[in-house]
Amino acid sequence: MEFIARVEALLRRAYKYCNTLENNHITNGELTLNKESCTICKGNEYIDLNAKEYKILELFMNNIGKVHTKKQIYEKVWGEPYYEDDNTIMVHISHIRDKIEDNPKEPKYLKTIRGIGYKLEKIHNEE
Repeated sequence: MEFIARVEALLRRAYKYCNTLENNHITNGELTLNKESCTICKGNEYIDLNAKEYKILELFMNNIGKVHTKKQIYEKVWGEPYYEDDNTIMVHISHIRDKIEDNPKEPKYLKTIRGIGYKLEKIHNEE
């Protein structure tokens, strides 16, 4: 009985640990975001992002497939009201694409939804 109780306790702890790991990592295609270390990897390579680029990509990774307007992105990432339509978001999106896309001119991950905003496309791993 004691042996079974110990095994069950170990399994409960292992299950909790696995769920914690899953909650701290978001994967989409080759991209993996690690929330604990605030890092992004593509395959086995770390991608060097500045703080705003990381926060933008984290927003998209937490909401794969959801379209975000420039206003929503700006207000969530910068934490300030969005008043005018400048190129800040477009420049950051361009830099992110340069870093995560195989061909930034034909993005596979970060898509522009004309007249609305941007979204991170759901990529299915081919296995």
